[in-house]
Amino acid sequence: MRRVIKSYTEPVRRAVSEFWSEERIRAVRKMAETALPHIDGTTPSVRGRVLDKLIFKDLRPSSLKEALARVDSLGVDVGVDFFGARLEVPLYVGDMSFGALSGNPNIAIAKAVTEAGAVAGIGEGGLHPEVAKYRNIVVQWASARFGMDLNLLRAGLAVNIKIGQGAKPGIGGHLPGRKVVDVIAKLRKIPVGSDALSPAPHHDIYSIEDLAQRVKALRDLSGKPVLVKVAAVNKISFVAVGVARSSASGIIIDGAGAGTGAAPVVTRDNLGIPIDYATPVVDMWLRREGLRAGFLVIAGGMLATPMDIAKIVAMGADMANVATAALVAMGCIMCHSCHTGDCPAALTNMIGGPKVLDIEWASQRLVNYLVAVKRGLKAILYALGMSKLSELVGRRDLLEAYYIDGHVAETLGVELREGGDVAWIEPVKVHVHREYYEEGRPPITGMGGVVPGYTTPARRPLDLLRIEATQVTRPPVDPYREGIDVTVRVDGEEYYTPVTVPAADDAAVLAAYALGAPVYGENSLGIKHVDEGAVVIAPGQDISVDSGIVIIDERLGGSITAEEAVSRLDIELRRRGVRDRVCIAVAGMFYTGADVYKLAALGADLVVPLGIFTYVHERVRHLDLRARMMRYENTIAALTKELKLLMGAGGVTNYYNTLVGNRDLLRSLDGKIARALGVEVAGR
Repeated sequence: MRRVIKSYTEPVRRAVSEFWSEERIRAVRKMAETALPHIDGTTPSVRGRVLDKLIFKDLRPSSLKEALARVDSLGVDVGVDFFGARLEVPLYVGDMSFGALSGNPNIAIAKAVTEAGAVAGIGEGGLHPEVAKYRNIVVQWASARFGMDLNLLRAGLAVNIKIGQGAKPGIGGHLPGRKVVDVIAKLRKIPVGSDALSPAPHHDIYSIEDLAQRVKALRDLSGKPVLVKVAAVNKISFVAVGVARSSASGIIIDGAGAGTGAAPVVTRDNLGIPIDYATPVVDMWLRREGLRAGFLVIAGGMLATPMDIAKIVAMGADMANVATAALVAMGCIMCHSCHTGDCPAALTNMIGGPKVLDIEWASQRLVNYLVAVKRGLKAILYALGMSKLSELVGRRDLLEAYYIDGHVAETLGVELREGGDVAWIEPVKVHVHREYYEEGRPPITGMGGVVPGYTTPARRPLDLLRIEATQVTRPPVDPYREGIDVTVRVDGEEYYTPVTVPAADDAAVLAAYALGAPVYGENSLGIKHVDEGAVVIAPGQDISVDSGIVIIDERLGGSITAEEAVSRLDIELRRRGVRDRVCIAVAGMFYTGADVYKLAALGADLVVPLGIFTYVHERVRHLDLRARMMRYENTIAALTKELKLLMGAGGVTNYYNTLVGNRDLLRSLDGKIARALGVEVAGR
């Protein structure tokens, strides 16, 4: 007998902070139960998003309280003209496909947005007849073209070309075959039980010019306005200007920390930039180029409350995307297991499984949430002396920032009232997923809200760096189907990966030898190690070399961080014209392929990730030699796969020619760290 879910269960409690905390989940649930707004963000936070560090400088609590007391009688319009359809709430819910969600949630969302006067994207899973009943939907043209036909294109209010999403920019989608049951197979027009794979690039869109042609073709075919959905990436301003110069009617920008049904942890945590960095930069560039008027900007990623929406509009958006908040309103407990098909809230579980979401209950919760946001926005606008939402768009002059540095404030175009650091760095215990050493693959997760050093504590400055991903301006590369060269040549030897293995265990040395990885440290097997004849120094230690190998080992102490030492040395060697004769290696408490990528972009040729190999050594030291060797091989393979995944997302195909020393591929969320590491601030 199937269990019908029509009540909330306890949210997951975590030892380490996340954006979607128990407190924030309960706040959204209260709005979903009462239709009354939750008003926060009237005082700046020391930790968290830039959005949390901004306040409206002329917003008086007494005026806000008065407005809330009579909110339904206020003559304030928070609606938006959505290509001829009038929306009562400036919210776009989606895009979540039929299959990534478990069917009933898709129907509940379409029903709720139509009743409340919002709009929802249906994602790339095809159009189910029950969803098609509702008017306020936007259909999606994605890279796999699942379920695509003219009937789908002509449904709803608009068409959305999906180029990327915030949790995995430059990465394709993957719905496992076990979730492709009869109804999903029919909608997507693929065989039952087959994996639904979305390529990283659209194979007919390799430039802004290609995109412009596709926009025009879809507009002509559908008779609908066309939006372009992209992830917020380091060079988002160029992407937005290119989209606006096509015949697209608007852009949907999905920021880092946005939710997902399934994504590699390493991409969720390291690719792209948060929406509060992207939105003001996009607004400024569009205005500078004379492209802002009549062009719709929808911003999403970790937005939940009326104050979030008001601030992101003031930073430059016309509307907000609130997909994760919508799922929280319908019962999500933030367990990060969407990809398993066993969702406790029946939102992302297997269709036909033992649990099913009650459509009426879920739809009513979402309607209440949307009404609560509408009421909260009306009160905020009234307290600011405004009568309609359009008066707030791009009004960064109404905001003042606290606890960020001047470089970030200048980049985002906001007034700095009190300085500080964005970076949230404190000692945290690193969780090493078993997939690394047991399965030799990057771990997968679901949902979002995790941006290290921003919404959750970071271990070190390296975590505050965000990696570039391609969005239209050049195509990403699928590392599993296309060649990505990560070979390195050191002292006459060629290695198949820059992941360098510490020689703490003979099994690790044998694993490195078997996979063509370098070894760091003497070993009893007589296998050549990269520190033989090298100069080994502490971070910050003065050195003058013209050739050979320099190894920066943070275990020796040092006056600066290892990442800063790498960047400084690379810059100095390039200034002197001897960089191609010196190999830079760095050893430290590094754990992931993202650490390897970032250190390479800062200037390292080789990276010794002592952190993960120390962890694996402790886990496997009781096993026999062969079993230990297999775990080390898995770890080397998984880190190398992550490195290739991140390179592919940015269209980078050669480690030496394109990645090493290319600091332009990185952006920092914190100004002080940006200056120390020789990179730009996010948004620049």
